[in-house]
Amino acid sequence: MIFKNVLTPKAETTDLKDPAPWFLKMFGHESASGETVTVNSALGVPAVYTCVNILANSIAKLPFQTFKKTRDGRERDKKHAVAKLLENRPNPYQSPFKFKHLIETHRNTWGNAYININWGYDGRPKELWLLNPSVTEPYVDVKTNTLWYLTTLPNGEFTKIGYGDVIHLTALSTDGVKGKPPIQVAREAIGSSQAAQKFKGKFYKNGASNSGVLKVPGMINSDAKEVVRDEWEKANTGLNNAQRIAILDAGLEFQSISMPLKDAQFVEGMKYDKTDIAMLYNIPMHMVNELERSTHSNIEQQSLDFIQHTLSPIIKQWEEEFTYQLFSEVEQRRYYSKFNLTSLLRADAKSRGEFYKMMWEIGGFDINQILELEDMDGIGPMGEKRFVSLNFTTLDLIEDYQRAKATVSEGGEDNETED
Repeated sequence: MIFKNVLTPKAETTDLKDPAPWFLKMFGHESASGETVTVNSALGVPAVYTCVNILANSIAKLPFQTFKKTRDGRERDKKHAVAKLLENRPNPYQSPFKFKHLIETHRNTWGNAYININWGYDGRPKELWLLNPSVTEPYVDVKTNTLWYLTTLPNGEFTKIGYGDVIHLTALSTDGVKGKPPIQVAREAIGSSQAAQKFKGKFYKNGASNSGVLKVPGMINSDAKEVVRDEWEKANTGLNNAQRIAILDAGLEFQSISMPLKDAQFVEGMKYDKTDIAMLYNIPMHMVNELERSTHSNIEQQSLDFIQHTLSPIIKQWEEEFTYQLFSEVEQRRYYSKFNLTSLLRADAKSRGEFYKMMWEIGGFDINQILELEDMDGIGPMGEKRFVSLNFTTLDLIEDYQRAKATVSEGGEDNETED
């Protein structure tokens, strides 16, 4: 009952003094820097764009495959309706790469990605369509304890979609239903970066010069002040005038009242913002081109950490949600969807060769499987045979094997004595 009460929607009123969450969602949050942070403005910050794109690309490039369990383990199923959607075309307008890329972009900007399932007459998924996260809201009907999704379609139609027709992927969630937008959490760092970008742009627009005051001997009226200011800005601002020498006459004296970029430690501040944003998305610093403390060895370790601690939890959520929503209860006993991480874990040619050799010697891989992993054609039926060394045996046969050797040895000695 407590859970129901927490999720019960409340009537909200809003104004500029006390804005409701939906108002802030539409028009953005104002940070301490004075910058309003929205999804679109945040993606204008290079560090945010880079982090979101890294995660989206990392997921989108991985094959999302369908498997079925067999007596011997499992085998890949390419003919199932789910396999055709995930590997060939989720809908008529998007390739699998674009589809997965947009899902992960929505999840890392809005905190939620909503995929509407269009079911076919046979009860299997026919198409997968992404809903606009900015106009989609999860809603729990406390009377029936049912989860619905309220959304506005591209044609402007407002509709309510049942839980069974939506795959919902989230970022960090505090209620188990809706994810929190990372951009909302990091709006101070993002707002600071936005303000820094604007400051830098204005700085170079004004010819990388400082603002200050022009001292004039004596008193002048307001019209004269405007004339002096206009003439100064025409002659001494803008990149075209950046290297020109200013000539002051009539007793004018210029005095700077602002700090140059190096005195304000501007560059260092930009680095701190980049670090905060990369930390928010759990992206290693070398992936956002911050290489001050990176070496060849620790970059390799950071890349492995990125796969294990950043991508693996995301991939796990994808696999669980897609498997649960796209397969029927009966099918889930045999079928499941899983990402192929081979491309992420692929090392250099020498390391791959050593790994393939080891797996081939223990019978783990056949020759055709190795060639397939290298995107090469197989060699036919002979490539499907597996090989093992004759020097090895199973643990349960070791004792019998040793006894047989001892018996043969004793028998040989008796024969020599009789002769």
